[in-house]
Amino acid sequence: MSSRSAAAVGCALLLGAATLSGCSELPSAAPTAVEFIAPGAVSGNPGYVLLDLDPTVAKAISSYRRAGLSSLGADVYRPSLVLKPGDVVAVTVFEVAPIPLFGAAPALNGPADKGAPVGGHTATLPAQVVEQDGTVPVPFGGTVKVAGLTPAQAGRAIARSLDGKATNPQVLVSLVSSTVNTASVNGDVGKPGLVPITLRGERVLDVIAEAGGPRDPPFDTDVQLVRGGRVARATMQRLVEDPRENIRIEPGDNLVLIRNPRSFSVLGAALKVSQYDFNVERVTLAEGVARAGGGNDAIANVGQIFLMRFEPPALVRTLLPPGDPRLTALAGKVEPVPVVYHLDLRAASGYFIGQSVQMRDKDTVLITNADAVELSKAVQIMRGIAGIYYDFRGPVTTTTTTARRVITSTSDGGGGE
Repeated sequence: MSSRSAAAVGCALLLGAATLSGCSELPSAAPTAVEFIAPGAVSGNPGYVLLDLDPTVAKAISSYRRAGLSSLGADVYRPSLVLKPGDVVAVTVFEVAPIPLFGAAPALNGPADKGAPVGGHTATLPAQVVEQDGTVPVPFGGTVKVAGLTPAQAGRAIARSLDGKATNPQVLVSLVSSTVNTASVNGDVGKPGLVPITLRGERVLDVIAEAGGPRDPPFDTDVQLVRGGRVARATMQRLVEDPRENIRIEPGDNLVLIRNPRSFSVLGAALKVSQYDFNVERVTLAEGVARAGGGNDAIANVGQIFLMRFEPPALVRTLLPPGDPRLTALAGKVEPVPVVYHLDLRAASGYFIGQSVQMRDKDTVLITNADAVELSKAVQIMRGIAGIYYDFRGPVTTTTTTARRVITSTSDGGGGE
């Protein structure tokens, strides 16, 4: 063998050894389950929590009620007509006198009011704004405090201010408009703006309807409620389905509807690796895998499918058995916990479990490679290396053998002569 052939063979052997000793460096669209699962995922703290998706875990994550608008507290607010600074009120004064204090035009002694006292008169004062100090100006009565009073109570207070100045005054106060008993609705609604809150006690869906309703489907719309310094958020779909989330609106609340198309990603050994929009109210884990065409029959290991998402610490604690060392790492944790759920679709039960688990926005599904795929790749590489070896060795061997045959033939011919 020539020095050139020897060098080629040496390089081939070195390359083959490196390939077999470092299969993790082989080209791959997805890891194997062994590569993906960290050594401490079950007993230690690798930075995430690994759980098998069995019926118990699937039921727990499906029934867990996540924080929504109801997290702002119970419906303790009760609407009332109590006047507040900024309200606009109308004041009408009725009095009985030959010459009324607020004008001379008769109002209650017409033909239609046969039972009214003779000499009854009425006058409606210009609309008044309740001042910041809670008062309204009343002609001949001075400033009268009405904030904190109902319209009926405010009427009696104004009537008292007119005692001795008007004859038997009766005062009717009505609320014209209120910028205080309102909530703002903004974002992706038909008519953004202020919505008045009445004695009916409007709830979230009521004021959204008053503002023209959402522009997008409920499953693609988030509702954010800002109340004081607190913020809560839920999907419009959840408000429609869960009456507990349709809480009562309070004055000063700010509702914002946000378009948020939900999506999930399927990676690894799937036929169609991509990000997928929900486009419907619900998508199960099994349906999500199906959208990606399932696992690639040539490389996928459907027994090792992983669902990755962030979960509330309170939920994760309920999923771990007592005494699990991972509970120590979760103690006092408040931020979302990265969780990896393992699903085995080689068993029939895995398909039922996959149908019971609902996908959530920004979920990631990983279909891993089968372990044999890596060996197959290594064999293919070794075959290529062997081809390189024989490309160099083949011509040398053939030439040497041919030369020996020529020499032998010549020697035999010479002896015969």
